[in-house]
Amino acid sequence: CWLDKVSVSYIPAEKVSHVDCLKVLSQAVLFLEYLLSVSFLLTELAVAQCTQRPVDIVFLLDGSERIGELNFQRAHDFVENVARRLTLAKSDNENMNARIALLQYGSENEHVIVFPLTYNLTDISDSIAQIKYLDSSSNLGSAIIYAVNNLVINPRDRARGARRNAELSFVFITDGITGNKNLDEAMDSMKKQNVVPTVVALGSDVDMDVLLKISLGDRAAIFREKDYASLSQPGFFDRFIRWIC
Repeated sequence: CWLDKVSVSYIPAEKVSHVDCLKVLSQAVLFLEYLLSVSFLLTELAVAQCTQRPVDIVFLLDGSERIGELNFQRAHDFVENVARRLTLAKSDNENMNARIALLQYGSENEHVIVFPLTYNLTDISDSIAQIKYLDSSSNLGSAIIYAVNNLVINPRDRARGARRNAELSFVFITDGITGNKNLDEAMDSMKKQNVVPTVVALGSDVDMDVLLKISLGDRAAIFREKDYASLSQPGFFDRFIRWIC
């Protein structure tokens, strides 16, 4: 028995028998089965949290020249993959499940609503397929204000605005390097709408002061990854889904 060479606290090593081996191995198997069952339950709970409550998620995607076209593509592919993983609502007024929106932003007056808050995966995929990279400068404060005024409060189609009973989440895909104009006003606007922020900060050259500001001071809400290729890695992706749920 391999346990002959292992010191077990409650059985002196020199007295370990084959019967003891079988007992310990049997207990180990039972313990592993218990761990697997707990893991399964936790996974089920995580999924249940996504499906048993309404969540409206607005992605704000940095379209500045710093990002680069390849990384921009990786970022919008990530948004589509998130949409495919989440349990989406069946209608705009359903009181459960998720809807998502995507806004690309550049300079102070450059904002492109790729799609408003929606549950329709076909619309999401088709809109992302037609997205064009702005390749511009960055003004995040103006983008936040624009998102609140045109996506959260949708004056053109109130049914496509944020649901009253839904958790409202803003997901920032950015390095935080941006113009500071309107940033303080944007933070006030987020707080008034009870926005729950999440920041996906990619690359080594980031502005942590800005990232902390848009996360409303919650360091746990900042996901730091080394590059945009990390967005497709299962370890990061699964962790993000658990968080956003």
